[in-house]
Amino acid sequence: MYPVLFHIGNIPVETYYVIWFTALSLALLWTVRRLPLYGVDDDEGRRVISWSFVGMLAGARAFEYVWNFPVYWNDPSLILDLNRGGLSEVGAISGAVITAVALCRRNPKISFQRLCDAGTPPTLLTMALGRWGCFFAGCCVGTQSSFRLALRFPYDPVGVTRHPTQLYYSFAAAAILLLLLAAERRILRSGGVPRHSLLAPLGLILFSVMRLSVDSVRAEAGTDGLSLSHWTLIAAMPLEAIWLTVSWRFFRKEKD
Repeated sequence: MYPVLFHIGNIPVETYYVIWFTALSLALLWTVRRLPLYGVDDDEGRRVISWSFVGMLAGARAFEYVWNFPVYWNDPSLILDLNRGGLSEVGAISGAVITAVALCRRNPKISFQRLCDAGTPPTLLTMALGRWGCFFAGCCVGTQSSFRLALRFPYDPVGVTRHPTQLYYSFAAAAILLLLLAAERRILRSGGVPRHSLLAPLGLILFSVMRLSVDSVRAEAGTDGLSLSHWTLIAAMPLEAIWLTVSWRFFRKEKD
């Protein structure tokens, strides 16, 4: 049960959902504001973003179902129990990207690559803010540690401290966000808006490194091993590296 922030009538409003909802709302607004920067048609861009948001939610939940398939197979009623299991960050990104690719391929008015670069910094903002919801909820905790930054969570006995992995995620995402904004500024100044995405593959690579690094000290790491999210990140990194390399070569040619 997540901590309750306040009540609307008899309905509890939990801190976790308030923070994540706020983070997602700010990211959506910022993405829409960034569409003109990349020459993305406003109406078409909003349509793709809206459906990608639905795809994000579906992907986030789908990873939970796939990874714990035997549980849901034995008791299908649990599929509708949203209090069981969680929302996968990697699944959310996968769902949003797959949806955007499908919609952009059918619409010549909108560039998938430019839409990706418009939406990448807001995505990192979502992670940087949203992980505080995990922190206050006490989920996604780290392993026990006496590390100087280790904290005691309310659900642990007195004297037990853990890696605050939620804050590691948050600060790392904020650092990646600042790096991408600095890179974007330099790219736009040196050669204008690139036709091929540079921020998205760079952001995905850095995100993958961050997740694989921080997840090594998550509480589940010692028992569950590599999850579906980890295998997805590992499999995608070579493709992201190729994407970044090809985009960079096209960008260099455009400048010349």
